[in-house]
Amino acid sequence: MSAKVKELQDKVCVIVGASGAIGGAIAKRFSEEGARLALTYRTEPPRELIAELSGDRRNVSFYPLEVTQWQTLRETFHQVENDFSGIDVLVNCAGVIGPIGRLEDTDPHEWNRALDVNLTGPVYLARAVLPAFRRRGHGKIVFLSGGGAAYGRPYFTAYSSAKAALVRFTESLARELEGAGVQVNAVAPGPIESRMWDEMRLAGRAGGDELLEELRRMQESGGASPDRAAALTVFLASDRSNGVTGRLVSALWDDWDGLEGKIEKLANSEAWMLRRVPLN
Repeated sequence: MSAKVKELQDKVCVIVGASGAIGGAIAKRFSEEGARLALTYRTEPPRELIAELSGDRRNVSFYPLEVTQWQTLRETFHQVENDFSGIDVLVNCAGVIGPIGRLEDTDPHEWNRALDVNLTGPVYLARAVLPAFRRRGHGKIVFLSGGGAAYGRPYFTAYSSAKAALVRFTESLARELEGAGVQVNAVAPGPIESRMWDEMRLAGRAGGDELLEELRRMQESGGASPDRAAALTVFLASDRSNGVTGRLVSALWDDWDGLEGKIEKLANSEAWMLRRVPLN
């Protein structure tokens, strides 16, 4: 029996925010699929992930990175390009929940900080990697979006506004890159147990009745598995998804793993995009 073909064999993949629950799961899955990994963290190196991936040190490197600092971010990407002789895939998992509560009770500086991390950060990342992608004539960008991007989320105005804007940025950038061989997509991973969920638990009633119900369901179910989001990200980073661009794809609810053979139909539709619904 022949060995399974690894979908990301020798592709250089930058995973920003690899120290989180989702970023760590994606890093492990990418490693299994043969990727060469440049993994970033903001403050503390992800020691557990480092230990798990330490057996392949030629193909895994870690870099400190603050996504809101353009100059140092650009220097880090130059370093990654030099270390790996190029970049094929960018995945951004860095994000913050921001202030939770009524808008009039929130700190404006914290509100802006959430936009900086969740929206300006991804813009900086794309800006840093696109020159290399254009030179090579190919590249994949995957942003982690999340709850609130496709619907209003009260008491989370900073987070939901930034994530909705990130999806529109994804759509706009995808159209800008038509013909360049570069695909840009966003992933909605579902309710995954993470640092953000810890912050939501601490917020309690400040997040409103919807959050309390969401937390109750999360407690009962244990949340979604990050492995599903990781599998979707592998798909979007691989050649199997060539032609899929400018879309917000739900790891849980969209039939992305049955998409092969339907990509042309998707490209000619407005499925998985933010659109107004006319009143008939």
